Amino acid sequence: MYSQVRFKAQTVLFAAVKQYAYCKRDIIPTLLSHLKNDPELSHQQFKGGLYALLGLGQRDWSFAISHDFQVLSQIWPAIVEAGHSEKPSIMKIIEELVNKIHRQYQTNSVHTQVTENCVKLAGQLWNGNEPKPSLPVPSLPELDAAKVTLEKSNNRLLSAYHDLVNSLVESINEGNLRWKFSQIAIGFLTLLIRVDTPFSPKAVDLFVSSLVHDSITVRKTAINGLVSILKQQKRPHKLVEVDPYKQVKLPADYNKDSICMGDRVDCSWHHYDSNNILRTEEQWNRSVFVEKTHWGYYTWPKKMYKYAAVSEQPKLGRCREEMSEGERVVYDRFSNQEFVDRLIGFLSLEERKGKDKFNSKRFILFKGLFRNFDDTFLPLFKPHLERLAADGQESSLRCLSEIIAGLMRGCKHWSFEKVEKLWEFLMPVLRTALSKMTVETVNDLAAAIATSCESRDPRKLHWLFELLMENQLSRDEGAFTNSSMLFALQGGLAQQEWRVDELLHRLLRCVEPHLAHSYKDVRDRIGSTLVNIFLYDFPVKNCASTKCPQRKPFIEKIVPQLAILKDIDMVQFEPENEERQTAIKLCKTVMKWVTGSLARMFYAVPPELFQLLPVFAPMESCETDDELRQDGQVTLACMAQALLQPQVIPIALKSMKEIASGSSWHARVSVLTYLQVMAFCNFFLITADEHRNEIRDLVLQLLTDDQFEVREMAGTTLSGFLHCGILKMNVDLQTRFEQLCKTKLNKKGKPVVNHDMEALIQRHAGVLGLSACVQAYPYDVPHWMPQVLMDLGNHLHDPQPIEMTVKKTLSDFKRTHHDNWQEHKRQFTDDQLVVLTDLLVSPCYYA
Repeated sequence: MYSQVRFKAQTVLFAAVKQYAYCKRDIIPTLLSHLKNDPELSHQQFKGGLYALLGLGQRDWSFAISHDFQVLSQIWPAIVEAGHSEKPSIMKIIEELVNKIHRQYQTNSVHTQVTENCVKLAGQLWNGNEPKPSLPVPSLPELDAAKVTLEKSNNRLLSAYHDLVNSLVESINEGNLRWKFSQIAIGFLTLLIRVDTPFSPKAVDLFVSSLVHDSITVRKTAINGLVSILKQQKRPHKLVEVDPYKQVKLPADYNKDSICMGDRVDCSWHHYDSNNILRTEEQWNRSVFVEKTHWGYYTWPKKMYKYAAVSEQPKLGRCREEMSEGERVVYDRFSNQEFVDRLIGFLSLEERKGKDKFNSKRFILFKGLFRNFDDTFLPLFKPHLERLAADGQESSLRCLSEIIAGLMRGCKHWSFEKVEKLWEFLMPVLRTALSKMTVETVNDLAAAIATSCESRDPRKLHWLFELLMENQLSRDEGAFTNSSMLFALQGGLAQQEWRVDELLHRLLRCVEPHLAHSYKDVRDRIGSTLVNIFLYDFPVKNCASTKCPQRKPFIEKIVPQLAILKDIDMVQFEPENEERQTAIKLCKTVMKWVTGSLARMFYAVPPELFQLLPVFAPMESCETDDELRQDGQVTLACMAQALLQPQVIPIALKSMKEIASGSSWHARVSVLTYLQVMAFCNFFLITADEHRNEIRDLVLQLLTDDQFEVREMAGTTLSGFLHCGILKMNVDLQTRFEQLCKTKLNKKGKPVVNHDMEALIQRHAGVLGLSACVQAYPYDVPHWMPQVLMDLGNHLHDPQPIEMTVKKTLSDFKRTHHDNWQEHKRQFTDDQLVVLTDLLVSPCYYA
C-alpha cells in the first residue's frame, strides 16, 4: 500500500540475500508471482515485484543479473511476459531493469573443469608444512564421486542455459508479445550467445529471419546477434610454423638476434612489389603471407606461424549435408533470392538524412558470411552490387561499401582461383562506384577501402592498389573526383604502413607535379597524402635506412620554388605574376603537409624542416588571403610547440637569425612569437649556455630594430625569458641598457634626420630593455630594481614612443606591487621613494 514500507522491506530483503546467496532460488518464485497477469494482483504489488528484481538502490547488484542460470531462466522470461500493464510508471521501471541487465550482465559459466594437475597440486597440501587441512586426504572413491557430482552440475547448468534460450525464442515466435517486449526478448538473446556453447538452431533461425523484420530496432539487434553467431561458427584454420629468415638469401654473418627497426634485408621479401605480382596459383600458394602489419618491423616473432595451404584447410565451399544445424539455417536463408532481395532493400534504405555512416557491424556481418560459406552466396549478391554501384544514391553506395568491404576481408581463405574471379567482378563495380562518389559518400567508400586493407598482406590486394593508382590526379577529372580518389588511396596505403614503399614512391611522383594545384580541396588532400608518404622517414638509433620516400630530397627540391616568397611584405600582398601565384599555392600545400606531419610524426622535428621556416614566417601577416594567413598561423604554432632534439636547436636558431636579418618586419615579429613558444616548449634543452647566448643576441638585435612593433615584441620576449630563467639579469645586461638610454637625442624644434631617428631607436631600445627587466618580476623587487625605476623616470618626458613605454611600465609596476607595497618599499631609499611617489601618483587638478 505504502511506498516507504515497500522500500524498507526491499532493503531488508537485499541485505539478507547478500548474506545467504542461494536463498534467492527460494525467493524468486514468490517475487515472480507478482508479475503475472492476474486481476487479483494490485498495481502496487506489480510495481513492488519489479523494484525487487531491479534492486532499487543497489548500483551493481540485481536478481536479474545473478550468476546462476537456474535463476535467470525464471526471471528473464517473466520480464518478457510482464507487458500486460501500459502504465508509464511501470514501463519506466521495466526500461531501467532492462538497461541494467544490458549494462552489467556478465557471461555466466556453464562448464567447470578441474584438471588432473589441479588435483595433484591440491593433494600436496597434506604433504607440506603447517598449516594442514583439517579433513583427511580424499580417497579415490571420493574423488570419483566428486567428478560425477561436477559433471551433473555442469549438465544442470547447461540444461538451464538452453531452457532460457528456448523459452525466450518461443515467447517471440508465439507472436503474443507486444513490440516493445519482443525487442527486449531478442536483446536478451544477444547476451546469451557464447563462444563455448553452440547456439540453438531455433535461436539462429530467429536472428536470421529478423534481418528482414519490419522494425529497424529488431533488424539492428539481429545484425549484432548474427555477427556473434557467425563468429561462433567460424571454422578453425590450420597453422604451420615458418622461418621468416629463410624467405630471402641472407649473408653468412647476418645477426638474427639483433633488434634493428625498419627495412632490413630479412624483412624485404613481404613488401609490395609491382614487378613481382602474384599472378598464378603456384605463386600464390608458394608465398608466405604476413597479415599483421607490425610483424618484422622491429624483429620477427620467436615462433612465427602462417596459414597452411588451402588443400590442408577445412573445406569452406561445403554442401548442405556437411554443415551443422546452425549453419544450415544460415545457408537456407541466404540461398533464398527473395530473402537476399529484401535484406539488401532494407540495408540500402536511408535511416537518418545526412547522418548515416559506414556501419562496421554490417561489414562484419558480410565478412562472416563470406568467410564461413566461401563464395556460395556471391551469385545472389552480384546483381545487387552492380545495381547499387550504378544507382549512385547515398544510401545505395553506403550499402555497397559495407558489402564490398565484407567481401574483400571475408575472402581471406579462398583459393586463388576464386579470389581472382572475385576481383574480375569487383574491379568494374569499384570503378563505377568511385566515379559516382559524392560529398556524402566519399567517406563511406574510403572507410570501406581502409577497412579492407587492415591486417592484410598487401600482395593479396594488388588488384585493389593498382586500380586505385589508375588516373590519380587526372586532368580530365574535376577537383572533387581527384581529391576523393586520392583520399580513397590514402586510406588503403595508411593501413599497410611501411610495407608499400614502392607504392608510396609512385604516389609521390604522381603528386609532385600537382603541388601547386588550383583548387584548395586538392591541395589539402595532397598535403594530407604527403604526411603518409613521409611518415616512416625518421632517424632512430639502431634503425635501418627506410625504403619509403625521404623528406630531405623533397624539401631541397621545393625550397628553390618557394624562395621568391622570402622577405616579401605580405600585408597588402597581391600576386603580380603567375610565378608568385604558383609559389603561394605551393606554399599552402606545403604548410598543410608540415602541420599534419607534426601532429602524426613518430619523432621530433627533423632539421630539414627549418629550411621552410623563413618562408612560413611572413605568411601569417597576409591580409589579402585569409586562407594563407590562417595556414601560416597554424603552421608556425605547430612548429613552435613541437619537440626538438639537442642537435637540431642550433639549426633552428640559425633559421631564426636568417629571418631576423630579412627585410620583412612582419616576419621578424612572427619569429619572436615563434621563439617564445619554442623556448618554453623545449625549456630544459634551450637553457644550455651556448643556446642562451645565441637567444640573447637575437633578442637584443631585434630590440634595436627600425620597426616599433618589432622592438615592442622583442621587449615582451625578453621579459618572458628573464621571468622564467632562460636569460639571466646581470650587471652587463643592465649596463648595456643604461648605455643605450644615454643616447643623445636631437633638441626639440629641430628637423628630424636619419641620424636622429637612429638615436631615438637606440634610446627606445634601452628603455624597452629596462622595462622588460621590471616587468619580469611582477611580484618581487630585486636589489637592482629601484635604480632601474629611477633610470626609467628620467625618460618620462622623452619623445614618443619612449614616453608611452615608460608610463606603461610604471603603471604596471604600481598595479602588480600594490598588494605587498609595505614590504616592497623597504628596498627603496627615502629619496627613491619620494621620486617614485612623484612618478606613480598623478598630479591633482586642483593642486
